[in-house]
Amino acid sequence: MAKLSDTISNYLDLRRKILSKQYSPVYLLHGEEVYFIDALTDLLEGSILPESERSFNQTLIYGKEVKIHDLIAMARRYPMMSQYQVIIVKDAQDIKEFDKLLSYLENPLPSTVLVCAFRGNKMDMRTKIGKQADKFGGAYYAAKLRDYQIKDWLPEYFRQQGRSVDTAAIQMIVELLGADLPLIHNELDKLFINVKDEFIRTTHIEANIGFNREYNVFELQSALGAKNFNKAIQIAHHMGHRAEKGEILRMVTNLHNYFGKILLTQQLSGGSKGELASALGVNPYFLDEYLSAAKLYSPSDLERVFNQIKLLDLRLKGVHRGSATDGELLIEAIVGILRAPQRV
Repeated sequence: MAKLSDTISNYLDLRRKILSKQYSPVYLLHGEEVYFIDALTDLLEGSILPESERSFNQTLIYGKEVKIHDLIAMARRYPMMSQYQVIIVKDAQDIKEFDKLLSYLENPLPSTVLVCAFRGNKMDMRTKIGKQADKFGGAYYAAKLRDYQIKDWLPEYFRQQGRSVDTAAIQMIVELLGADLPLIHNELDKLFINVKDEFIRTTHIEANIGFNREYNVFELQSALGAKNFNKAIQIAHHMGHRAEKGEILRMVTNLHNYFGKILLTQQLSGGSKGELASALGVNPYFLDEYLSAAKLYSPSDLERVFNQIKLLDLRLKGVHRGSATDGELLIEAIVGILRAPQRV
C-alpha cells in the first residue's frame, strides 16, 4: 500500500491517542478538508467526559459568539467533580484577536481540554501561537485530499465501520462522488444502514448511491468513450429527468477525469498494461475501455471534448445559461462532444 498522506496518517495517529485517553491540553484543528476537522471535534466532544459530567464540565461555543478574554477565563476554570473540563470552539476562525490566546497556551491548565476547530481555514504555524500550540501534540492540519488519496482513506474508514470493500467499489465511489469527503461519508452512512453484508462490492454501490445500473455516469462515460451517440443521449435524457439538485454539476468532474485518462492513455502508449493501469489509477479490469476510446478520439476530438466540458461547467454555474434545465445542458454538451463541426 502506498504511503498515506500526512492528512490521513496524522488524523489516525491523533484519533488513536484520543481513544486511548492520551489527551492534549490544547487542540488546534485547522485546514481545508473539513471532514477530518469535524470528525476529531465530534470524537473529543463525545469521548472525554461521560455524559453525566457534560452538563457542568463541557462547553460548546462558536467563534463569533465568544470574546477572547472570556475564552481564556473559561479555560482557567477548574472542573466540577471531574478530572477534566472540555471547551470546544467551533468555527474558531471567527474569534477576534485570537493571537491573545498565547498567554494561556504558555501555561495551560492541565485539567482543561481546549479544542479550537478552524473549519476550512489554515493557520500559520510559524507564528508564536502556532508554535506554542504545536508543542502539546494537539495541532492538526487537514489538507484537501486528492482523488487518489481518498482511495487510500476509504478502506480505512470501512474498517472503522467493521466492513471491508473491494478496489473496484472504491474506484466507483470516487468516480461517482468526486473528492467531496462530507458527501462521500453521507452516502456511505446511508449505505451502511441499508446493507448488512460485511464485504461491500460494486453491486452495493450501484444499488445504494443514487443511480441504477442502466442509467448512471459510468454507463454515460462508456457510451461516450465508444462514441455511441444514441445510447449516450438516452442515458443523459433519463439522468436529466431524475437528477437531484447539483448532481449534473458533480458529473462534470467525472467527465473531465474520464477524458483526461483517455488523453493520458494516448500519451503513454507503448507501455505495459500494468504500468498504464497504475498511471491512470484504475483497476486493470477497466483498462480495455480506455484503450479502445483512445483509438476513437483524435487530438482535435479531445480538444473539442474538453472545451464542451468547460462550457457545460460554466453554464451549469449560471454563465449564459438561459432557461435550460441541467438535463438539457447535459444533452447539449453530449451533442457537442460527439458531433464534430461540419466543414464548409
